Amino acid sequence: MDWNKIWNDVISKIVWLLVGGAGGWIVGLFKGKKESSTAIERKDKIYQPLIDEIKRYSKFDWSVRENIKVHVLREIATESYKFGLPDEVQNKCDDLYSMVSEYNSIDPIKVADSIIVDIFTKGYEEIYGSIIDGISYHSDRDGNEWEEEEIAEPVQMIEHINNTKDIESLLLNEGMYSDEVLIDEENALSVLIYLQLKRIYSSALYVVINGERYKLPEPVIELKVSPEEYMAYRYDFFDIYNNSKKIKRKYELREEIIYCSQALIEELKEIIGKIVRVYEVEEI
Repeated sequence: MDWNKIWNDVISKIVWLLVGGAGGWIVGLFKGKKESSTAIERKDKIYQPLIDEIKRYSKFDWSVRENIKVHVLREIATESYKFGLPDEVQNKCDDLYSMVSEYNSIDPIKVADSIIVDIFTKGYEEIYGSIIDGISYHSDRDGNEWEEEEIAEPVQMIEHINNTKDIESLLLNEGMYSDEVLIDEENALSVLIYLQLKRIYSSALYVVINGERYKLPEPVIELKVSPEEYMAYRYDFFDIYNNSKKIKRKYELREEIIYCSQALIEELKEIIGKIVRVYEVEEI
């Protein structure tokens, strides 16, 4: 029996096992380090920034007038393939972003402006009997003739005047009346109105065309106040505004966004907690 040969074979196998085991240990070590690095990177670049972004909207101290800005959430929802989030987290992000998009699509300024136009049009017709300011006659080269009703200039103007600043001030100061109108001098009866509305109505009523102020027709009702004051107290702007479908929906979405943000934040915190316990605590 060749003991030298046998001994060499044993030595070779032991060396092979040691090298193989060490190699596997090294591969496992690098794999673990990579997993640790990836998890920590996701925590720092995805989960925590998302929490920081939506935390603002998880509380009840923000106004329904403001637009929601969520750049991280938008990217996660619209480019989900880049992140590979757990399905439950991704679904929550998608739902929240859908709510935010619908919420932002409802512009309180535009809603308010539309209501103001409607109030002015109704008020003008009530005060002056009609919004029609005459008939114009037209014809073309083929001999066709037609009539066209001319809408009063103030009614046309109210749709085109930029009242954004006054409307922003109006919405910001709901319940804080800034002017009053004496509607019954004999009994000293006054009513409070919003100066912003009075200003808006006035700018349309007394529009200047070709250097001359538009001449209003004679009122068909008895007015004890100016037309703009009458419109401001006769029609309750905020009652119409707060009961409009769009504004009600915006308030509903705000509440849904708050609760959805809270749920998503809690889930993200759990994920971050696991990452810290598994990968970061061991490294300290």
